[in-house]
Amino acid sequence: MVIFKLGNESYGVNIEIVQGIEKVLPIVRIPNSVPDIQGIINLRGNIIPVLSLRNRFGLPEVPDTDRTEFLITKVDETLLALKVDEVDSIYDLETAQIFETPAIVRTPETAYMDQVILLEDKRLTIELNTNELLSKQEKEAVQKMLEEQKK
Repeated sequence: MVIFKLGNESYGVNIEIVQGIEKVLPIVRIPNSVPDIQGIINLRGNIIPVLSLRNRFGLPEVPDTDRTEFLITKVDETLLALKVDEVDSIYDLETAQIFETPAIVRTPETAYMDQVILLEDKRLTIELNTNELLSKQEKEAVQKMLEEQKK
């Protein structure tokens, strides 16, 4: 599990979907794009959309720091850069540390919440299902945007 921070909160993603952890690169803004997509980056010849998790989770944007990073992940078959405040660490989890998301917080708007993780330091964190971060319409819009950029 790759644990990262947004403000004072910790979140995680399964390391199997993480293609890399990169320092912030210049973002090319795409007008009229999906609201939480900040733009695209060129990472070693790959054009990758950047999703601001701060925007997605309703947090105020903050200036980038030397700790701001991109988690390069796969959403279905598309590479997506998740912009995070900082990568905390990589954890090897035991089954006893993994809990189902409580039913009371499961809604269509929180479909991205995969599981709840209890870290060694007793912090609770949410494992994100990156395939659920974007709606079907948003995924289609991102695909169209990427196709337009290739032309």
